[in-house]
Amino acid sequence: MSFNATQTDPSSPTKVEMDLFRRQYLKVRENYENKIQELSIIKELVDTLRLTGTYEKNILFNEQIKIIKKYAPLEQIVLMLLNDDLQQLEPVAWDGNKGQIQPLNYNLLNESILGKAINQKHPVVINDKNEFLSPEEQHMFGGLSLLCIPVMHNKDAIGVLCLVHRTKNAFDQNQVNFYSLVADQLATAIVLSRFYAKMIKEEGKRFLLSRFFSKTVSDKILGSQGLLRLGGERKRATIVFADLHGFTSLSEKLDEEEVVEILNAFFSYMTPIIFKNEGTLDKLLGDGMMAIFGAPISHADDPVRALRTVIEMIKGLHTFNEKNRAKGWPDLKIGIGVNTGNVVAGYIGSEDHLNYTVIGDAVNVASRLQSISQQNEILITKAVKEAIEDRLSDISGLKGLTPLPAQKVKGKQEAIDVYRVEF
Repeated sequence: MSFNATQTDPSSPTKVEMDLFRRQYLKVRENYENKIQELSIIKELVDTLRLTGTYEKNILFNEQIKIIKKYAPLEQIVLMLLNDDLQQLEPVAWDGNKGQIQPLNYNLLNESILGKAINQKHPVVINDKNEFLSPEEQHMFGGLSLLCIPVMHNKDAIGVLCLVHRTKNAFDQNQVNFYSLVADQLATAIVLSRFYAKMIKEEGKRFLLSRFFSKTVSDKILGSQGLLRLGGERKRATIVFADLHGFTSLSEKLDEEEVVEILNAFFSYMTPIIFKNEGTLDKLLGDGMMAIFGAPISHADDPVRALRTVIEMIKGLHTFNEKNRAKGWPDLKIGIGVNTGNVVAGYIGSEDHLNYTVIGDAVNVASRLQSISQQNEILITKAVKEAIEDRLSDISGLKGLTPLPAQKVKGKQEAIDVYRVEF
């Protein structure tokens, strides 16, 4: 039998089959490389959350947008979030050649592609956007193909991710699916950023409140919806005024820096005593202080707490003086006035800067009482005496109440009954 060397082996692939195999191989490799690129984008987005150390939206969102732009040949990327307070869809991060992106008012959303994506909660693809977009949207986005993906959280659209390509028909279903995953990752970043902003705001409030309220009272205020707002309410409270006696003349003999150091040490020593009894430090008054018991949080025994506090303050002052004599500091002495009565209590100022205080005749009487007190003397009104007389045993260190002659104080036509606290 003869053998023809030129005969083709029937098991060998034909040229057509080789070309088909090559095309399939290139397609598989392209898909594989695309998947690697997509995974790289997702990994970098996750790493951004883990490694930046900050969830400030201006930093975080722009970093994430840059990552997407680095891997994808997009002409423009814009992330916009719904802002219910301002009633607009506002840009929070973008990268592209269109410059500043302007917010879009809610009343224009229904007529926009952005609004369609948000309302339908589904990606919207425009492969030749010149045929579909309004003049406003034409101005906002460059390129020809536009992909708008709603950013979802808890089944609600909280914003939209817009991607623009310079050519037509740039977004196929695979890309829509992938960028939907990117939008999900951005939603995680948005939620973290909002939580971070809320935490910073709460910490700012907590820090502000900690200057005037005990931790217990601060926690109650932060946990009470709507309590931290402008306005006042009528309450019954006990007001304490304490002032250093003769400190003005003493300070004339000291360096200014030493005067500040002494006052800071004095206030730092006295404030925890007020807070321990859940009082409110209303304000510091040069070399004195004003405290409130019964506002913003009321207790049935607020007058008792106030008396317990002022006795502890004077006894504590003896310890303070002994501790600081070695520094050459002068012995400090205080006079205290206490009154109970009806006040208007609330936050006064602006929304950005609130001060909690109480206003009323009861406050003025406590202040006048302090002004006539002697060194290390506590004077109270009849209203305080009547409020505590059934609870005297609850006030540690109290030995009795001594009635004094009725006192004429500034601002009152009639003299007031005054008692000295014995301790």
